[in-house]
Amino acid sequence: MDMYGISGYSNGYHQNQQQQHSSEEKRGGGRRRRGGRRSRHRHDFGVSDHHHQQQHYQNDEKQEQKSLPPCTDFDMAYFHSYAHVGIHEEMIKDRVRTDTYRAAIMEHQSFIEGKVVMDVGCGTGILSIFCAQAGAKRVYAVDASDIALQANEVVKANNLAEKVIVLHGRVEDVEIDEEVDVIISEWMGYMLLYESMLGSVITARDRWLKHGGLILPSTATVCFT
Repeated sequence: MDMYGISGYSNGYHQNQQQQHSSEEKRGGGRRRRGGRRSRHRHDFGVSDHHHQQQHYQNDEKQEQKSLPPCTDFDMAYFHSYAHVGIHEEMIKDRVRTDTYRAAIMEHQSFIEGKVVMDVGCGTGILSIFCAQAGAKRVYAVDASDIALQANEVVKANNLAEKVIVLHGRVEDVEIDEEVDVIISEWMGYMLLYESMLGSVITARDRWLKHGGLILPSTATVCFT
């Protein structure tokens, strides 16, 4: 797993954006960022244009709601399994894991300092706190499990409540009003993909990551013997 190197780095965003932009140009429309803020220039439209624009927004919102995956019974059971502090304590006490993430964050401090970060599946908020300590302007710590309630208390105990915003909900469902510069997540499970969190990281990327933004980690390798 390469958490440090960024040569030849791609967050997978540009190609997707170019393909979407090309296809939407053929339909005569430009791409808007999903889940983002509305245009600040509505007052420039005439009455009929404003009505047409409002209908366009409503149609886009309905289309986005249809495209987001529903929360299944499996999802609920998964979230519940991470609601207790014990499992997170075990992970945090894994010094190799925790110190590697902290080292990677500090290695990329120049990309994080003064920037907006999203932590997908934040757990107790340990990675969010590391990002705040690295100088992030704002960190959105997202977790659908009830551990988010504990994360909020951990953030307060570290006097970071003004910088780290804990969002209790799925990344597919929560809303924020800005794009992010960095996405960080510990999405890897057994055999890399077991926990099925990669889809949520990709959803966060497509909804909020800026062009040229950074994902940590961005590459991984599975070795078989």
